[in-house]
Amino acid sequence: MKIDELDLDYRLLRLFLTIYDEGSVTAAANRLGVGQPTVSHGLDRLRQMIGDPLFVRSGRSVSPTAHAEQIAPQIRGLLLGMRNLARVVTFDPDNAEHSAKFIIGTNDYEVAVILPALMQRLQKCKANIRIKVVSITGVDQAITWLRDGKIDHGISLETQGRHGDIAMQKLFSEDMRCFYDPAFHDAPPDNLDRYCAVNHARVMLGVNETSAVDEMLQSLGRSRRTVLQVPTFASIANLIRGTDVIATMPSRLSECMMSGFAQCEMPLDFPDYSFAQYWHVRNAANAAHKWLRSEIFRISRSLPFGS
Repeated sequence: MKIDELDLDYRLLRLFLTIYDEGSVTAAANRLGVGQPTVSHGLDRLRQMIGDPLFVRSGRSVSPTAHAEQIAPQIRGLLLGMRNLARVVTFDPDNAEHSAKFIIGTNDYEVAVILPALMQRLQKCKANIRIKVVSITGVDQAITWLRDGKIDHGISLETQGRHGDIAMQKLFSEDMRCFYDPAFHDAPPDNLDRYCAVNHARVMLGVNETSAVDEMLQSLGRSRRTVLQVPTFASIANLIRGTDVIATMPSRLSECMMSGFAQCEMPLDFPDYSFAQYWHVRNAANAAHKWLRSEIFRISRSLPFGS
């Protein structure tokens, strides 16, 4: 008789294994909480589909046939696999038997502002949690790499666009400040004339050759003299310390990279902007990823503005 594997459902396989383990149709019915006729009917269906008696009477019990002995381990494995499919995998950061590995795409601003507190949190966890940080140039690259599976998580500027398979959560807002070495400035560059007259350093991620600050100045018919352009925030401090070069940077860097520099408000009505975390929807329900997102959100919401 030809077997249609689609007829072999979970209940029939469980019935087979219960009879096999109990050695009795009556005992199997009691364990399954059904009547003996139900078990007998199910066993008859299995016998017809598989083409083997499966169990034969042996006194008051039943004994498996040679074929039943052969397929029992396979059925046990199938049932275990089916149960695992329906089981929600949990993640407990305080369980030493749990582990997780995350690849986070971001740039050195977010590394300096968010990740130190995250690393301190990880040090208190008993689970084996590992993080790899890779550099990205912005939201577009983060989205591409999330889709390609190159990163698990992205932190970058908030975007107003919708990306379907990419989820986003706003983390915090930021504003810009002017940082400078006070030994080389008689007055802070806090008005437009002084700001445009001094030398500037700027951070440009990727291949961009213009910034929002330059575009705003251009709209006012003004410009600044950029004497230094670098691809990372971390390099600015060492390069402008002991010079008259100023840097217009996110305010929260005053607590880390730009510590020790004088600062003032920039003389432009530059709007606040926001950062967000991004993830692919395939990881939306993953318990470990949900934990990571909640920790990053909690840390971000506790951040003060730069002084």
